[in-house]
Amino acid sequence: MKKTVYILMFAAMLATGLVSCSKFDDMSKNPYALDQDLAPAEGFIHPIMFKTEYNMLGVFRNITIMLMQYGVSVSSENASIVIDNYEVPEGVVDDMWTTFYPQLGNAIAMYDKAVKENNAPMQAVAMILQSLLITQITDTYGDVPFSEAGRFAVSDDLGTYTTAYDTQKSIYCKVVCMLEEANSLLDAWEKNEDASKPTLSPVCDLTYKGDLSKWRRFGNSLYARVLMRIAMKVIEEDGGILTLGDEKYGAIGVQTKLAELYNCFSTNSGKYPQMRSRADRPMIHFSQDNEVENTPFYGWTNGAWHSVGVCDYMLRQMLDYTEAVDLHGNTIYKYKASTGGAGGHAEDPRYDCFWRKAFGIPVHMLNEARVAYMAEHVSAGEGNSLVGRLPNGSVESSITKAMYDLKNAEYYPMMQYSELLFIYAEVGARGWAAAISDMTSYQALFRSAVQESILEWNPDVTASSSEVTKYLTYVTNGKKWSGSKFSASNAIEAILSEKWISTFFIGIESWCDYRRTGYPLLKTNGPAAGNDKILPTRLRYPSDEQYRNPVSYPDALNRWLGGTNNLQTDMWWASTAESKANRLLGRQ
Repeated sequence: MKKTVYILMFAAMLATGLVSCSKFDDMSKNPYALDQDLAPAEGFIHPIMFKTEYNMLGVFRNITIMLMQYGVSVSSENASIVIDNYEVPEGVVDDMWTTFYPQLGNAIAMYDKAVKENNAPMQAVAMILQSLLITQITDTYGDVPFSEAGRFAVSDDLGTYTTAYDTQKSIYCKVVCMLEEANSLLDAWEKNEDASKPTLSPVCDLTYKGDLSKWRRFGNSLYARVLMRIAMKVIEEDGGILTLGDEKYGAIGVQTKLAELYNCFSTNSGKYPQMRSRADRPMIHFSQDNEVENTPFYGWTNGAWHSVGVCDYMLRQMLDYTEAVDLHGNTIYKYKASTGGAGGHAEDPRYDCFWRKAFGIPVHMLNEARVAYMAEHVSAGEGNSLVGRLPNGSVESSITKAMYDLKNAEYYPMMQYSELLFIYAEVGARGWAAAISDMTSYQALFRSAVQESILEWNPDVTASSSEVTKYLTYVTNGKKWSGSKFSASNAIEAILSEKWISTFFIGIESWCDYRRTGYPLLKTNGPAAGNDKILPTRLRYPSDEQYRNPVSYPDALNRWLGGTNNLQTDMWWASTAESKANRLLGRQ
């Protein structure tokens, strides 16, 4: 009982931020971590999961939603200094840095405690959490501290830290090793028939209720994401062989490993079990009734929550529409109540879960045009905007119904099951796994991925609902992909474009896929687009890094950023010929 009280007490402390710290020099003392003298290793799990998801939701709503043309700011700010025009404020670039590093430190502390406890499964879970967190950080900024993170060397004479920045490639090598090791430890635990072997209390694990087999499946599903993230670059750079620099794991062939993972997934056997259904998703619980469990949006005013309108690009991908030109010469897309409109378009059953109302706003509008556009699209009868806004659990339109409370949901997914299906559909379409290299096989995976995504989001439909089957028919047989139906020549575009829709509200995942592949094919050269009309490839390091880390920060800038803390240098894994060529299309 005493152990349970300690666990809950520290979970509440971390959830409310009482033990958080955003500065690296303070991190050397780990004041933000759970008290290692009291909390067991398993007591770290829920606080880390909750705060990580809490922060991922905020990052999506504040950054990803506008960078990736899901939505557009409807505010009339001076000179249209908004993120969807690639003007990223300093206060935003810090978000991932200051919120994810404390949780990475907690995961490192959890691993150390698990080692002291001789608790192998908790070591495995800690490595899975570290892998999740550091990939989110490096995929936002590029080269970042990792090998020394959480164990910073404080200079006695300067009172500053001198933490080295690891290269992104070396970080991914470490992540691959950690995920391999986590899987091995959990495999050995599952095979151990000793009744006294360590277990995980459901009190500590509100995500999987103490089910370590689900943790193993999540870890290996994350492994598939990690390998897909780097595969194109490793193939282009090293013929597909990633040398890990680790005595135990040596090197891997990324295509071969992805093929092995797929075989384990498809047969539900082998050494890499993965998510099998929606029930295996890591779902993080939130509550409106408990202050420490509120969503990051709980206290937001309706004005702040609805300050983003649906981008017309997303509207066109999801709804049946007619094309029109407004009074200012802007092309707009008006919702049609019937199916089978322009190009045989079928309505996406997920739209009502993402947006209420169905007028889209063009991206990259100059401020004057933005103000005029919003003024034009106001209902005289209702006195409010007709532009689609994020739902918050209420029915607010005769056309669309808010079926999902994005603002205050009880659960949010950290990773969707459908993502795994999209990954393997892409593996098949790229010919990396013989078992699914024919179009029939990867098209079937693609359809399953879209169907699962719809069912993940829309609680009012089933796999046999007419709106679901119509949409599945449309995405495979309709002229949706560069004016043609699904084929070997446009399969990658189709898979990544539908995956973009499916990863709505999943942190930075769609932004990563865009930088990795150039899909979906987003227009980035509108009238107000900044950053040389390049959709930002990274976020800048926090502005105070140059003062707080005067040794390692300049080295990082000069090593891979050309000396400037910019928004245009590619991630290591994104610097491929295919990705560059596709992204260039948006600027032409």
